[in-house]
Amino acid sequence: MKAHGPARRLAMLKMLAWAAVTLLGAKVVVSIVLQYGDYFPPNFDSAFLIGREQSFRGIYPPAFYAHIIAGPFTLLLAAYLMFSGKRKTYHKLHRRLGKLQVLLVLVVIVPSGLIMAAWAFSGPIAGSGFALQSIATGITAALAARYAMIKKIAIHQIWATRCFVLLISPLIFRLISGTLIVTESESVEAYQVNAWLSWLVPLLVYEVWRYRQQRTRKSALVERNLMEATS
Repeated sequence: MKAHGPARRLAMLKMLAWAAVTLLGAKVVVSIVLQYGDYFPPNFDSAFLIGREQSFRGIYPPAFYAHIIAGPFTLLLAAYLMFSGKRKTYHKLHRRLGKLQVLLVLVVIVPSGLIMAAWAFSGPIAGSGFALQSIATGITAALAARYAMIKKIAIHQIWATRCFVLLISPLIFRLISGTLIVTESESVEAYQVNAWLSWLVPLLVYEVWRYRQQRTRKSALVERNLMEATS
């Protein structure tokens, strides 16, 4: 029983952490949706559209509306796919919704993100960060789909998780932006740094976690093989 105590507590902590992250993400998504009143019609005094009268023309408005409408739905879809990925009972639904997510990412999210990045607030430094984030999201979604189609599920899960991390990074960007506003630390430079770090840092955290998990599994396998060899 003692051996199961720490593992049980760790599992509980992980569950609580996931619950906290889920609630925080849901709060940000709801706050984004509640701001839709400022977008239909566009209110150029609102936080996101302030000072965008000149850029809000031509191809930008269709890209903007496509992005803000498809974005929350794609994010919720990605969250469900992460939850249902290892459950055999949801296999068919997971596969169908996965195809829908890849379609939304490649046809709507990435193209609209690239268009919006060209007119990013604070100029090309932030814009290039948003553009590379959009491209990386498209690549990870495409590779996740490819490995799913050829039945390399373990590799598919890695790329799907990378795609999920990139899809939730706009929420992290919004959280950091909100914190900067509350602490009166908002500036052009902070916005530019946020445009890069809000998706690079989460990706790095995931890669470090994945590397440590691989090392742990390899160490456990080596130890088990040594025990079997000496028994």
